[in-house]
Amino acid sequence: MLKSKLLCIGLATTCLAQPAFCAPTLEATSLYKDIAHGCRSVDLKQWSHPTRRVLDYAHIELKKVELCNNELYPVFTVRFAYDPNGPNDKYFNKLYADMAAANGYHAYSLVDQSFGLIANVGVAGKKNISISYEEFSPTGTN
Repeated sequence: MLKSKLLCIGLATTCLAQPAFCAPTLEATSLYKDIAHGCRSVDLKQWSHPTRRVLDYAHIELKKVELCNNELYPVFTVRFAYDPNGPNDKYFNKLYADMAAANGYHAYSLVDQSFGLIANVGVAGKKNISISYEEFSPTGTN
């Protein structure tokens, strides 16, 4: 993260005011280039899944769900109730664990366009969850 900010500072001074300016568009992130393929959006009015209840309970607004990789990898476009960059580790760790359980202990991603942040959540069994974050520029999002 520090390297990318330093690179941005070297490229343009406008990055100092808004680091997301240097970040790729959502479509150019590793989520859509490397992880999720063949995605299709679901109709939220008709869609029912245990993960939806977890998001509702956590007061997270669900904006879109895409099923990718032969419908085995969900990408949830959301509006987080709290800043994922803030001191909210306990809240987000519980959220990631509850979502993994509700998703049958399969990997998934959460995308928040307002924060320009992707949380890619890898799941290996019931006790091993890994999270990698990726920033993106909110401009040009899908």
